[in-house]
Amino acid sequence: MARRPALLRRRPKPEPRVAATPGTGCLICGHTRLARRTVAWRKNDRRRREVTICQTCGFVAAAELSNDRYRGKTSLEELPRVGVRAGTMDKPGREFQMARMALDILGRDSADVLVYGAGRSMDNHHIAALPNAGHVAIGDIMNARDDMEFHDANEPARRRFDVVVASEVIEHFRAPRENFQQMFQFVDDDGIIVCGTSLRGHRPLREQRYLFYPDHTALYSPESLQLIAEEYAFHLDLRHPERLGPRKRYVIWTRSQETRNLVTRYFGYIPVAPSEKTGEAISADSGSDVDDDPDDA
Repeated sequence: MARRPALLRRRPKPEPRVAATPGTGCLICGHTRLARRTVAWRKNDRRRREVTICQTCGFVAAAELSNDRYRGKTSLEELPRVGVRAGTMDKPGREFQMARMALDILGRDSADVLVYGAGRSMDNHHIAALPNAGHVAIGDIMNARDDMEFHDANEPARRRFDVVVASEVIEHFRAPRENFQQMFQFVDDDGIIVCGTSLRGHRPLREQRYLFYPDHTALYSPESLQLIAEEYAFHLDLRHPERLGPRKRYVIWTRSQETRNLVTRYFGYIPVAPSEKTGEAISADSGSDVDDDPDDA
């Protein structure tokens, strides 16, 4: 009989949740059972991060870098470049696949979509071309786009959407509980949010490259995401996207039990979630030991 992963065998005993106090408690669960250390990436010991590891919920907070790569930018050219996951005008990327999946899950004739944290991705144009996509908009912490209706993520939501997709966004959250609340305000009560991120694995942190990208400040455990879901009365589902790294997950949120049932039904027929690599030929060196995507900076 297969042994359970070590992290699950040593799962800490649940404790009553307390309010997080800035600078003292875990940013997710509020507890003060924290381990602070400097971690060096095993492939390059010059890449170091100061981290705080919660011993209760498993959340890892990385020290914020002084050079914010996103906030305050005013043009598309100023934003950092990403790899093949971001859609171009010629080729759809990951956010397109996330939105297409969410629209298929809802099964409505028309559903409005917000691409949250769009950055350089042009997937909003490909999403708008889908036959079951209604109104499509983009949202971000800075307004560097003029190609579609824009929503400021720092401000109260002006409208709500049936679908919100956020690819490689939540690992940049500095204050996760507040930042999730900002994102959740954009979704309808019977709508769906799909976030893409890599979760904390069972291997030591020094082997998890995702932690060492310059602007990544949050590495979530499943337990920490469950606490966020409970905090804001959301149902939570975690699904692995096709042919991405072993720790990559689509984090699916909804307030609606009916919509949650639709998610379960969808994945009863679809084995894995679609990604920008869906349908590609599988190369000889692909497999379950693939590391996090090199383009997910």
